[in-house]
Amino acid sequence: MAESLKEINYRGGVVKFNIPSNWVEEYEETGGGTFYEDAPNTGTLRLNIITMQAPSGAKGNLPFSALSSIPVIENKNIEMLANGNAFAYSVSRSEEDGEKITLYWWYLANQVGSSHIRLANFSYTILTSKEDDQKTKEEIKLLEVQIRKTIFHPGLGK
Repeated sequence: MAESLKEINYRGGVVKFNIPSNWVEEYEETGGGTFYEDAPNTGTLRLNIITMQAPSGAKGNLPFSALSSIPVIENKNIEMLANGNAFAYSVSRSEEDGEKITLYWWYLANQVGSSHIRLANFSYTILTSKEDDQKTKEEIKLLEVQIRKTIFHPGLGK
C-alpha cells in the first residue's frame, strides 16, 4: 500500500516537496524546517535553502557547478535531473549526546534566472542502530524519490 503524502510549500513556495502525511512540521523563524514522525526513535528530516548569486563570469551548467563546489560532493556523484536540477547524495556518521547517528544528505541546485542559484540541502538523521531497519530503508527510499521531485519557485522573490 502506498504511503499517504502531504505537500510542503516551504517558505511560501520557495520549494515544494512531499513528505508522509503523518509527519510533524516545524519551522525556524529565520529559516530551516524540520519534519518528523511524532514517535520515539524516528528519523528527522531537515531542510535549509540558500539563494546566491553565481560567481561573476560563471558560464555553463550553474546548478552542476554549484554542487561541485561543495567539498563532500564528487563530480561523478552529481546527477542532472530531467527537471533541470542538479542532484547529489551522501551519507555521514557522527555522534551526538553519546549516541551514534547516521545522516543522509540530499543536495539540489536550481538555476534562478540567468545569474542566481538556489541550493536546497535536505538531511535525514537517524540513530545508527536503526540504519538497517526495513522501516528506515523504506523511508529513505521514499524521501529520495520525493526530494528528486522537488519544485523550486522560478523567481528570486523580494
